[in-house]
Amino acid sequence: MARARSDASEVVQAAIQAMPSVTTKRMFGAEAFFTFGRMFAFLFEEAIVLKLPESERQDVLDARHARPYLTGERAPFGRWVETTIHGSESASRAIRLAAAAHALAQSPQDDGPRKRRPTAKRRAAGRRAPQDA
Repeated sequence: MARARSDASEVVQAAIQAMPSVTTKRMFGAEAFFTFGRMFAFLFEEAIVLKLPESERQDVLDARHARPYLTGERAPFGRWVETTIHGSESASRAIRLAAAAHALAQSPQDDGPRKRRPTAKRRAAGRRAPQDA
């Protein structure tokens, strides 16, 4: 059975959903937040994971308010950071960071979700390219 979210997590979720052009989708067992098709945050029971601008990311890491988000035991996931949400002070910080992540996802320099490169078509075995006459 899933644990109930804290009041602080509920406040953070409501604040993010009130931001312009935000949609949600359930991913990774968490509530993921998107703007214009770009994911900028996802919220677990007592933590939020955000993709931040590099300067903001470095500030929260230096202040030890967040840690790099790891996809494995030691594999950091790009500029994504994870911070816990316990109480009103950390909820306020999470909302401020979510606003920075939201702005980054909406910025024109961020070209959106990565697009897969088309795969090269292979010729069937035994077929040769036509030769010029």
